[in-house]
Amino acid sequence: MTSSTAPSTILQVPSIDISQGLDNAEVITQLAGACEQWGFFQLTGHGIDTALRRDFFAAMANFFALPSEEKNRLSRNQDNFWGYFDKELTKNKQDAKEIFDIDGNLNNLRNSQTTFPVPWPPGQPELQKIVSRWLAEVEHLSRNLLEALCVALGEPPTTLNTSFVKNHSSFLRFNYYPERGHTQADSTEVSLEKFGIHPHTDSGALTVLAHDAVPGLQVRKDDSWHTVIPEKDSFIINLGDMMQVWSNDRFTAAEHRVLTSGSQARYSAPYFYNPSYETQCLPFASPPRYKPILWNEYRSGRAAGDYADLGEEIQIAWYRL
Repeated sequence: MTSSTAPSTILQVPSIDISQGLDNAEVITQLAGACEQWGFFQLTGHGIDTALRRDFFAAMANFFALPSEEKNRLSRNQDNFWGYFDKELTKNKQDAKEIFDIDGNLNNLRNSQTTFPVPWPPGQPELQKIVSRWLAEVEHLSRNLLEALCVALGEPPTTLNTSFVKNHSSFLRFNYYPERGHTQADSTEVSLEKFGIHPHTDSGALTVLAHDAVPGLQVRKDDSWHTVIPEKDSFIINLGDMMQVWSNDRFTAAEHRVLTSGSQARYSAPYFYNPSYETQCLPFASPPRYKPILWNEYRSGRAAGDYADLGEEIQIAWYRL
């Protein structure tokens, strides 16, 4: 079956409790299995305050509740990729969602002279404060998770630190999927024209997704699409293309998609943990299955396709030896 017609099923992705720490041997074993078999998993026991999460989601909903003309004044463009957008393309098809992209590097956010400032809504001064608190938490979680994944691959935990500490190119995204009055969640046939996000892999290292209780995310495994049922206060993690390259195909950057919302609007906030633009990504193991990939070139090629149909989207397969 093709990706557009494969049946949607519920086969839950692995759930990993990290309350014993991401350096725990059993946790490392579970992470390795989830990354090898799925490229997707949920994290519980992460310790991030539920009150902060509640306030963060309330602030996100308040942003999207702004009148369209106010949001459009905060629109991102090809000169500054931070801000609001409601016409994003994935695999050259427009997604049924609204987004607000925010620089995920706190050093940049705190720098009033940064080259690419985030266009914060002037009537919501609390938004930047709550986002900064949130970013401190998810960046810390992402860094520890990346170190655990290096250990799972048989490498020292700090192997990738020089590509991420201080100068990483991560970003935070608000996703809003408006209610559509119908649902696709129980459909066995799904039209590619009706996705909240069309099928794709993420380009960077890993994605840490905060979600509400409304299902919609699906992951492809064994030629079938599986609906991810979100656990309360968990994070849904998926690996990106660069992690597949570093692992030399041992770990999977899984294809995933998001269905359009039904009778309920849906909100989520992925944090895309990405290396510094100067990073050259190549496999840890030998013989390598990929040529070196300069992250700046790869990220730029993927980002350009968000705005216009530029033909085939850049893929790590282009670099396979």
